[in-house]
Amino acid sequence: MSVTGEFNVKLDKIVNNLRQNRFKLEQLLMTMQVQQQTVMDSLQKIMEEQLTLQGIISGSLSQFEEKAGASQGLQGLFHGNPLLKNEIMQKRVALEQNLQKLREMSFQLQQKIQLMGKSIQDIGRYVSPEIEQDEKKVEEIKASLEERSQQNLLVEK
Repeated sequence: MSVTGEFNVKLDKIVNNLRQNRFKLEQLLMTMQVQQQTVMDSLQKIMEEQLTLQGIISGSLSQFEEKAGASQGLQGLFHGNPLLKNEIMQKRVALEQNLQKLREMSFQLQQKIQLMGKSIQDIGRYVSPEIEQDEKKVEEIKASLEERSQQNLLVEK
């Protein structure tokens, strides 16, 4: 086999490897985008459930708080149970603060997932086309070498 032939075989291998790697990269990026969207959807459901739960818990504790402070029976005619009311109020406030922290953490997680999605898009937007350009460059080099080889054969004849 001539030097040009060996070189062409090596270039063919490089082009094929570039194509395979680009294809694998594009497949992985699509998989990652689907997974990222699935995580975002799940997180959104969790955030919605948090809001629902906060409404239910806060509403229930507010009702207990009101009942604890209301006068009941003859003895409660003049005063309710301010200690119980205060305890319920403190627990409700603490619970609402914890739920607020959870919402903030969920929002931060949502932002990080969106950044991850942007990185995935950037890889697809920049890396994959660069690999494709490298494929074309190698094919151009190969074509140029073949052309020179043909010219050398004509000159020798």
